[in-house]
Amino acid sequence: MDGDAPWRGLGETLLVTAVSAVLPGMAHLRAGRVRTGTALLLSYTLALSGAVLAADRLRPALVDAAVRPDRLAGLVVGCAALAALWTLLIVRSYAVLRPAGLAWSLRLVGGAAVAVVCALAALPPLTVAHYGTLQRDLLDRLFPGGGPAPAALPSVTPGRPVPRPAAPPAEEPSALPPRLDVLLIGADADVTRPGLRTDSMTVASIDTRTGRTLLLGLPRNLQHVPVWSGRRHVPFPPDELLNAVYALGRARPEVLADGAGRRVRDPGAELLKRTVGHILGRPVPYYAMIDMRSFRELVDAMGGVRVCLGRPVPVPREQIPRGVLPRGCRRLTGREALWYGRSRTGSDDYDRMARQKCLLWAIARQARPLPVLRGFQRLSRTVSRSVSTDLPRALLPDLVRLAARVRGAEVAVLQFVPPLVRTGDPDYRAIRRMTARAIAKSRNGTDNAAGLHMLGKSCA
Repeated sequence: MDGDAPWRGLGETLLVTAVSAVLPGMAHLRAGRVRTGTALLLSYTLALSGAVLAADRLRPALVDAAVRPDRLAGLVVGCAALAALWTLLIVRSYAVLRPAGLAWSLRLVGGAAVAVVCALAALPPLTVAHYGTLQRDLLDRLFPGGGPAPAALPSVTPGRPVPRPAAPPAEEPSALPPRLDVLLIGADADVTRPGLRTDSMTVASIDTRTGRTLLLGLPRNLQHVPVWSGRRHVPFPPDELLNAVYALGRARPEVLADGAGRRVRDPGAELLKRTVGHILGRPVPYYAMIDMRSFRELVDAMGGVRVCLGRPVPVPREQIPRGVLPRGCRRLTGREALWYGRSRTGSDDYDRMARQKCLLWAIARQARPLPVLRGFQRLSRTVSRSVSTDLPRALLPDLVRLAARVRGAEVAVLQFVPPLVRTGDPDYRAIRRMTARAIAKSRNGTDNAAGLHMLGKSCA
């Protein structure tokens, strides 16, 4: 029995050490170091109680920190320091209790067991630090940083004087404008030439006070496009389609007014953004573009997306073996969602546009933190590779708060497709008038304008 005493002593020491990883100070109390043990336990209890009581205030602060690189850097350093201190505490807890005179084999077992406890205790803060590093790198790569939001270049009616753009504010914006317009671009391209065909173009016009959103869908095959540099029209063949404007901006960045082609990240997206704003008769200051071939990875990272199909959607058999997405409500994988939004078999561009709006609506409402967190590492790589935007980093905290309002608000849609618009010979003045009316109706939460409907009704 005496031969078992060292094992029992070591087992008791390791048990108390493990408890001390959850309740700091227990090992010191067990070793008779009452003052140190009480101080550790009391400090931990007070810190934990304070965190629980302040949880409602901490949550917005953490969300805010997630879009601020400087605060993310502080979070990463803090989590790394916490992991180091917790490891030191566990090692010290074991040291004050370890029986004297243990054989080398028992010391080896004890050291290995303590290393496992240290690793388990350090894993949560180190995981948070890892995610914080990924998030910080993503923000640095994806969002323009530092300076103020760009001044919106105005859209004009031909024949009228061109107003000068307003000077940018001297300081970074601290709040969103009453209405935020962002051009959402879906780019269909091969791997070596991302973003050369912009087959999906939608302006999301958001009331930033209520979150009520209007999606203005522009078909890719609009002709007689008034390509707009920011100050003047750019020569463009009348039979060319709207989805060729991006390639023009990439090939000839000098056509952008005020030398913007030398300053912007993507002159193709900038020219398309200005042209779309000119078509709609309202400034569109920002864009966000995603490569549709990487879209499936984003959907998979959020655990799929549930949509309701009013009728079967044929898809290429080399993409989906069944060759069809059957009618009914189901959760689509990333590949299925991609082809639900891309397929034109048995339909046309306009039907595809309607399905793309339903996808946007479903994703905005169904993205949940836990699935996204599980796939965050893959998601961050995909986003940094396939998403580009000129939304400034300074707006991100306000955009995060706005997203919560958008998720619960109405979404209306106006698509400039036949019979509302003749894509081969569009009446751009009529498009501007319809846009202005739709903005007014969306602001009031009504859908009684021509071509305007609530997205939830058509996608249910």
